Amino acid sequence: MNIKTTLAASLLALTAMPSLAQTATPPPVVAEQMKQALQAAMAAMVPVTGPMTEAMIEAQLVAAAKPETADRIASFKKNLYDALLKKGFNGIDAMKIVVTTPMPQGAAR
Repeated sequence: MNIKTTLAASLLALTAMPSLAQTATPPPVVAEQMKQALQAAMAAMVPVTGPMTEAMIEAQLVAAAKPETADRIASFKKNLYDALLKKGFNGIDAMKIVVTTPMPQGAAR
């Protein structure tokens, strides 16, 4: 390709881009229909997500009530505190980190 052909092709591509961008934007009616469909889908999930959330909370409460859970939490916090001291944190800073560090959480099974 010579320079004139390359320039002409580039100019043609650049002038075509704005019209492509304009056609990619959905009309307001389609956007509103998409919004309504999404809202309907979310509303349909509420009956499923409510009981699922309750079951997850109940499972967490059952686990938290077990004495071995408290023992494991204590081990986690103590190990974290000791590791922070080994890394060079002073006792006060290590304790602040331990207090503000949330417990590890996993996905429900």
